[in-house]
Amino acid sequence: MANATFQFNNCSEIVDLDHPDNSNNDQLPLDVLKAKIKCQIDAFNLRILPFTTLVQGLLYYGTTVIVCVGLFFNAVSFVVLTRKRMRKSSVNMFLTALTISDSLSLTMNFMIGVTRAQNFSANQSFMDNQSLCKLHGVFVVVFNLLSVWTIVSFTIARFLIVKYPHKAKKFTEKRTLIIIASVWLAVIMFSCHKIFIAGFEGDSVFGYKGCQTDRLRVPDIGKFYVAFNTWLPSLLILTLNVFIIRMIRKQNVRRQTMIQSTNLTTSRLDVKATKVLLTVSFTYFVLRSPLGIIQTLELFWDNTVHATPLVDPLYVFNCLIKIQLKWIRAFFFFFYQLNFAVIFFLNVFVSAHKMFQRTLLDVIGVKFKDTSPEPQVALPMGSNAVAPLSQRAEAK
Repeated sequence: MANATFQFNNCSEIVDLDHPDNSNNDQLPLDVLKAKIKCQIDAFNLRILPFTTLVQGLLYYGTTVIVCVGLFFNAVSFVVLTRKRMRKSSVNMFLTALTISDSLSLTMNFMIGVTRAQNFSANQSFMDNQSLCKLHGVFVVVFNLLSVWTIVSFTIARFLIVKYPHKAKKFTEKRTLIIIASVWLAVIMFSCHKIFIAGFEGDSVFGYKGCQTDRLRVPDIGKFYVAFNTWLPSLLILTLNVFIIRMIRKQNVRRQTMIQSTNLTTSRLDVKATKVLLTVSFTYFVLRSPLGIIQTLELFWDNTVHATPLVDPLYVFNCLIKIQLKWIRAFFFFFYQLNFAVIFFLNVFVSAHKMFQRTLLDVIGVKFKDTSPEPQVALPMGSNAVAPLSQRAEAK
């Protein structure tokens, strides 16, 4: 039988696009049925064209802006966080690691994704080189996981410090570095499985054509990736942060009621560090959760489409829902990318991280004006007054 493309001059010959009827699909020849389904899908794509055009613009041009702005401000954050007085804080060490992983993700994942989508020859270079394609597959996984699991390790460390404040001194800079290095090594080793196992690179939100490699294809591997990259770390972060907030509140009440318990509760410095963590982790949670929800729905709906026969009247409906979920996923992916470019702004605008703000001003050559009251000391014995530290010499 001739190809359906040449059998019909237009879709109106086989389907009424305004009032489609799929109840008689089982009575149509296979080539006619496929042509009818294609017409309905094409008509739907035309109806949602304004939304898809918006999403494509966000992913192509918006991502380019995010990458450029993110790399610049991440570089500034790295310079500030690695200053000598900043390196003494375990919090700043986690933030430094996060800045590095975010910059790598912006470069190796998003910038390459846009380049492959916009430049045919660049994408062809990947398709013609299996080793390069496999290496990119590893990068896509490793740098996303580095960022999220750095936040998870940061959260766990803060939880332990708040839970056991009398052991907080054991979280030295050296141990923090060991924790970060161990997490990164574990993530890199795990991500190397992408050399041998194919994932969902062919369904990139940027729309480039995926590579054809000799890697093993594992059914439902996408569900594992979404669970390991989204739901497991998100639930850990959310749960531990809730416990941290509750413990700090209880300790504040204890501090107010029993002066003797002051040494057993979290210090003011640790509370400030915890506020920095809460800001970073909740930002990740807010930007990642919508994308994770849509990815999960899309994966399960994809199984529904494959389980529905072509002749089933619901087949076209399921295909249209899948198309909508794909573009909604791409829409939320744009906002998810912001997570890799906001660490500088979180550090600047979080009031608890004054050390970052002061160091930043020092780096750009601006003198910091401290408006906090000067510490007071007692005058010599026999006087009930107090005096600023600047008058200590006179008091002596």
